[in-house]
Amino acid sequence: MSDNNTTQRLNIEAVKRIAETVRTTLGPLGMDKMMVDGGGNVIVTNDGATILREVDTAHPAAKMVVEVSKMQETNAYDGTTSTVVLASQLLSNSESLFAKGLHPNVINKGYAAARNMAIECLEGMEDADGDLLSLAKTAITGKSLETSEEKVAQLCVETIEAVGDAREVKTLAAPGGALSDSYLFRGVVLNKDFIGGGDEFDNWTDEDGVEVLLINGGLTEIKGNENVSVQVQDANSYSQVQAMGRDKLLSSAKAVVSSGAKVVVCRDGVHDTAISYLRKQGISVVQRVPESTMRRLSNEIGAPIHMFPDATSTTGAGFIERETYNNVSYLFIHSQNKEATLVLFGATQSTLDEIQRGFDDALGVVSLVKNGDSMRYGGGSTYLAIAMHLRANASEIGGRAQMAIEAFADALEIIPATIAENAGFDPLDTILEMRHRRVNHQTDETSQSFTALI
Repeated sequence: MSDNNTTQRLNIEAVKRIAETVRTTLGPLGMDKMMVDGGGNVIVTNDGATILREVDTAHPAAKMVVEVSKMQETNAYDGTTSTVVLASQLLSNSESLFAKGLHPNVINKGYAAARNMAIECLEGMEDADGDLLSLAKTAITGKSLETSEEKVAQLCVETIEAVGDAREVKTLAAPGGALSDSYLFRGVVLNKDFIGGGDEFDNWTDEDGVEVLLINGGLTEIKGNENVSVQVQDANSYSQVQAMGRDKLLSSAKAVVSSGAKVVVCRDGVHDTAISYLRKQGISVVQRVPESTMRRLSNEIGAPIHMFPDATSTTGAGFIERETYNNVSYLFIHSQNKEATLVLFGATQSTLDEIQRGFDDALGVVSLVKNGDSMRYGGGSTYLAIAMHLRANASEIGGRAQMAIEAFADALEIIPATIAENAGFDPLDTILEMRHRRVNHQTDETSQSFTALI
């Protein structure tokens, strides 16, 4: 029995140490953490999920809590720190229950009953007042984005309304600018430039846009079967074999010209011979573009993606602008405003990384509510309301499991207590004041309802 107690204590201690790593980052006044990875790269963040990903732990119990935080981030985008802190407190409270003689199975049964009661209470609460803009502001509070709160919140809402789902948001992060300069571009951004700088493109303009041809492949010499050998008698015969490959390549290049395209975008590479020929015809070339980006381009300019160019190849019209940020060239392509790209700026790369993490959280929660999820009041008030509900109804369970339900309720209050502590307030006084106001609020509601009945 003593061995079991030792194992339980060690497991709980491992989880508590993980929670202490992120506890001080919780809330609007939580502190940032500075970490250095194995490669010497410095990360400064208060994002719980990022911190936990960098924590090197070998303890099984600690790993389980880290996995819980990853699932929280996957499903809710935010709240990873709260999840770990709450899990740690639940385990910590179970230690006192062990000391009182409760068996682990009894505690588990009580915690399960408390969980069901908490979910029922949460679902019965009214939605919080507020719009998507207020929700975005709440999500970025305490992060580096807070310096441009209004701009960032508006940008988050605008992006989700344009894209629909946070998982579909494409981002371009460019170091060397100010966060306030960030904007939503209604189109597709390629982290590419025209081969050779695209001088022929600079000298060509059209108010209706340029014709763009999309090729789901490349413009290279067609390779023969590697298992087939060709015997030649002399150098002249060898030159004729090589010419056959170049002829097919030039045939494809001529098909590009006949399509009327002024810009050709290829998924794979383009041979120097084809590049030279196309440039002489005033056609700019972009090569090695990811297939997913090719699909977005197709949707934006309304053009099909061809497996290889031929006489029937069709194009789509698009407006293309070349921009250079921090000595890196980008192509901004738009036409029908069906696609969107979030363009973010930051003073340094580390700052930009933290900006991206903050945007990921804010875009995620806005996306969830925009697509039908409900909101509850924050600041720890919802946790405290559930805790008071559990204490008021714990007697319905009866037996020793009732003690576990009360311990579960106590654990819920660690969230508002930690937020208050990180903000410089006394956690105990804050919890007592919140309970007092909650009771008075419920009393006022009961009184108003009674008066209305009379």
